Amino acid sequence: MRDLDQELQKLIDFANENDSIRGMVLQGSYINKNAPVDVFSDLDPLFYVTDVNEFINEFSWKDQFGEVVSYFHDEWDSKDNLKAYTRLTLFKDGFKLDFGFQDVKLAKYANDMELYKVYVDKDDFIPQPEVTDDSKFYVKKPTEEEFHKQLEDFFFDSSYVVKTIYREELFFQKEMEGILHSKIIHLLNWYIGMQHDFKINLGHTGRYFKKHLTKVEWEMIERTYCGPCVDSSIRALYKSFDLVRYLGNKIADKLGYRYLDKMDNDMLEYCEMLINKYIK
Repeated sequence: MRDLDQELQKLIDFANENDSIRGMVLQGSYINKNAPVDVFSDLDPLFYVTDVNEFINEFSWKDQFGEVVSYFHDEWDSKDNLKAYTRLTLFKDGFKLDFGFQDVKLAKYANDMELYKVYVDKDDFIPQPEVTDDSKFYVKKPTEEEFHKQLEDFFFDSSYVVKTIYREELFFQKEMEGILHSKIIHLLNWYIGMQHDFKINLGHTGRYFKKHLTKVEWEMIERTYCGPCVDSSIRALYKSFDLVRYLGNKIADKLGYRYLDKMDNDMLEYCEMLINKYIK
């Protein structure tokens, strides 16, 4: 693992030495005191520049940061008819830098970012952050309608898992299992969030779930994932029902909402009927 402070200084020097770069802010876990740091931690610099073409079409400038082994380049429409660009880069020693480039005219929208810190501002044009902690990442309390929507979607989509197992449509099956897990992730966010008065950042796609759950709860989650065989897939589906029922009732009790018991029972019986009739 490289020394992140030293790498940050390299980025600051890079910004200061290039006249087209008028400012640099840092996003990501480095500036979030609550985020863990490990051997895979990287830096996320965003450069505000007068000419993006110097950085998005030719890449010899990357060499000063190390030997490039792979990369991912992306762009999207931002504001004022301008584009934003990322140049995510992996280096041979395992380090990663997520370079971002935007026209200087977009700097005024900096506070649209959840969290950032200004390191270079040659023209005093980058607004200071309105929020300096990770509160913009906090889990939001669901309405009862939002809670019911995730449950309804989970129960309905469970039927697709059964169908794809029967048809031996492995890729479609895995897609649908992923959709079920996306509903579970929402429930887990709310379940953990409500225990912290919805003042907690759980990271993208549940990065920090494990440290907030009991060993038993984590094992319940693990059992919702399956191997390649049919029996494993069926067991994982049933365990997913168990987990949703566990989380759903906890959330409903805490927030004063109604759990969808009838839909749960009806869809479980429906899936069991199809599995027993056509698969087992």
